[in-house]
Amino acid sequence: MEFCLHYYGKLKSRDDATGKHAIRQALHEQVRSLCTSDQFTHAFESDLNGTRPADEPRMFVEFSGKRFWFLISEYLATVVDLNITILMPHNVGRIIYNGGDIDNRIKTLFDALRVPAAASEIPSSDSFNYGTSGMYCLLQDDKLINRVSIRSYRDQAPMDGDSVRCLIEVETKITRAFWGNLNFV
Repeated sequence: MEFCLHYYGKLKSRDDATGKHAIRQALHEQVRSLCTSDQFTHAFESDLNGTRPADEPRMFVEFSGKRFWFLISEYLATVVDLNITILMPHNVGRIIYNGGDIDNRIKTLFDALRVPAAASEIPSSDSFNYGTSGMYCLLQDDKLINRVSIRSYRDQAPMDGDSVRCLIEVETKITRAFWGNLNFV
């Protein structure tokens, strides 16, 4: 299956928990829309209604009552290929001088695409309304990224001098076929 996510905002090299969490929040509604669609809702049903057997992994992690759902998981034997286009507010080739090197910016993006691995990855200033549903993230872990392609261009109409526009094309793949993951093909 293929779909596209978009992000407009700060993307700093080696950003802290606050910056990564801001990206998670910006992507939340798009990923929630996918997870609650008819195509994928079956993956979450037993967690939502409390019927998942205790020996089966859940489709979320929770820290201090803050729940983070993920679509791509080891449990479902799914991975993603990502094609990322980044529009930068400066000339291409000057990424070392303006906001940091591209590889560390991409690592920041990868960290933001996954659920937090520990409570320390959720900033103390977190004001997201988790309510009864929580936050939706693309990945259980960024090691589920199978392949990456990155293109960068100069943004001809930048929002400001620090923000980028990212188009993240996602192709889901299964590593082992079984009844519960066939919707990902």
